[in-house]
Amino acid sequence: RQQGGRGVGRYSTVIPIITPVIDFRVAEMVLEAMEHIPGDDVTMLLHTQGGCVMSCVMIANGLRKFASSTAVVPYMAISGGTLIALNARRLEMGRNASLSAVDPIVAGVRVKHMPEDSKDTSVLRAREYQRAIEDYLETTLAARQGPSPPLGLVDKAMERFMGDHGPHEWPISITEVGQLGIPVESASSRWANLVDDYRRRWWP
Repeated sequence: RQQGGRGVGRYSTVIPIITPVIDFRVAEMVLEAMEHIPGDDVTMLLHTQGGCVMSCVMIANGLRKFASSTAVVPYMAISGGTLIALNARRLEMGRNASLSAVDPIVAGVRVKHMPEDSKDTSVLRAREYQRAIEDYLETTLAARQGPSPPLGLVDKAMERFMGDHGPHEWPISITEVGQLGIPVESASSRWANLVDDYRRRWWP
């Protein structure tokens, strides 16, 4: 069966995460849905601006455990949404869809913009998030790009998805995703129709 609420479908092999912000409550609902999926196949439909780092990583960890997993992005999966999408074994994107950088933002500030020599506890904690996300992204890309990616491609993908040379939300298109060595396919328009229906029902 499937239930809808706040843009998260439950108890189905398709889990829609159609919500502006992925917070702890959304993570709870998604993890519950994954726990009750029969078999080892899941499709995650993403339309989000991202959200809590911990919540997005927990969802991504759950995806990693499925033998067969697909992330579908008809329009956008920004920030933490990108991190989730990259952890599926298969990625599908709409022709105008975008991913983005995944570097953490703490208290509205990109960690990379915080003072290097600060001893402030909040800054030190933010830097822990930065290092953790870098490590997590590296293992994610290694799984997506395969065992022998072209020389320099891993570094290029790391720079792009850590936002080294652009704004955090700057769009990464389906073409660029492929150029970064991540297998990606075109998503059917039926997924966009499903997102449209959810948005009309749940988004103000």
